[in-house]
Amino acid sequence: MRSATSTRRGPFTRSACALLLGLCAAACSPASPPVSARGSAPVVESTTPLTADECAGESAVDVTHHAIDLSFSDDPRTLSGHGEIRLVARRETAVLVLDARGLDVGEVSTEAGPLPFRHAEDRLCARLPRPLSIGAESRVSVKWKVPVDREAPHLQGDVVWAGYTSSAWMPTRQDPAQRATLTLRITAPGAWKVAAVGRPTGTVTESGGRVTRSFTLDRPSPPFLYAFAAGRFAEAELNTDGIRLRALGPEGADLAGALAITAPMLRFLQSHTGAAFPAAEYTQVFVPGDAAQEAAGLSLLSADALDEVKKDPTEDWIFSHELSHQWFAWLLPCADFADFWLNEGFATFLVAAVKEERWGRQAYDREVGLWRKRSAKVHAEGHDAPLSLSGPGAPPRPPVKEADLQPRGVTYSRGALVLHKLREELGDTLFWRGVQRYVKDRAGRGARSEDLRASLEAASGRDLRAFFERWVYTAAPDL
Repeated sequence: MRSATSTRRGPFTRSACALLLGLCAAACSPASPPVSARGSAPVVESTTPLTADECAGESAVDVTHHAIDLSFSDDPRTLSGHGEIRLVARRETAVLVLDARGLDVGEVSTEAGPLPFRHAEDRLCARLPRPLSIGAESRVSVKWKVPVDREAPHLQGDVVWAGYTSSAWMPTRQDPAQRATLTLRITAPGAWKVAAVGRPTGTVTESGGRVTRSFTLDRPSPPFLYAFAAGRFAEAELNTDGIRLRALGPEGADLAGALAITAPMLRFLQSHTGAAFPAAEYTQVFVPGDAAQEAAGLSLLSADALDEVKKDPTEDWIFSHELSHQWFAWLLPCADFADFWLNEGFATFLVAAVKEERWGRQAYDREVGLWRKRSAKVHAEGHDAPLSLSGPGAPPRPPVKEADLQPRGVTYSRGALVLHKLREELGDTLFWRGVQRYVKDRAGRGARSEDLRASLEAASGRDLRAFFERWVYTAAPDL
């Protein structure tokens, strides 16, 4: 996600993480009247309305797979979707609850036929044909339209892109603790180029010159790592150590230069994490507007970054930050947002580590200084919080609403400072050995702060319980 260093370019328009957590916590109120204001979805009810009790409460299902078709038309401009969602019940339930932010849902069904459903605000509820027992699996099909005048997906000129808030373009469980695979088919004008999470699996030419491109994401991944982009892009490619690097962006942009920046970063991250890049291809899409978002095998970046790095080659943070998330978010995701700093703290720290490799120690120290300023700002404003909300021996407390989310200056900057302090405490050799042990131990499994501590201790032979209690589980502004 966007690095904390991006505040050099002005304030953020919003916290994407807080937005996601708000979506996860949204409640479905059957008493809500229909609305049509921008940013709100109309209330849709079947002929047999669901009761308040049926729609209330936490979702009782996990999504395990999405098979999604998206179709984009340019004249008139429309975006519609349909697909099948595979579910497993975490507890006995007779109601399916999914996140569907602003979608116009037309039908929810199973093999038994249409289901009674209700869509209010950001929550879609449907009554299943029969209750599911714990561990039981089910499949539902959904049809929907995506409003094209909303903030997400982003449509500008001949470009459409979406990332992070996947529930704005497909029904899902937006909960960051979810892990699901995805098959995605995108139909768009034939002259457009398309990028999406997963590996390309086929192209079919449709009538009217439209083309359907298919992608498969085999690694179960959090839905906030789903993304796509389509439009009239220029393209460049570069093979680096067997990895296909691909860049899409505006005509005339220096896309080859972007790949030349990314290639040595890829080698650095593979070497220092001890893990190969987790896919055969990595795509950077440079889009209009304010974008800095990781996805599975894909990053959405602002096209302005190409001009900025041309003016000052040392301003390469966006390339390394989002690339770092391919390890610390996709290959090794935090278990949930109680330990979100493991994603963002590592990506922010690795910006400095890459800068040290490319530009020298002075560039590294400059980043450390920026982290200290942002951490101090959080303290001055009275918003200190522990890095981790999953202390040892206690149940994790992942944030469930915006007010519970730690400030970015904590998860990003203070998280990076803690990693910097660990590097100083252990020394380079033991620190990087511990990072490699952590990646090896937790890849594909998700992680909590205690997993990082255990890996660092195993690699270094040091007892780090006091360190983690002081700097990770306690609000610690004085780093």
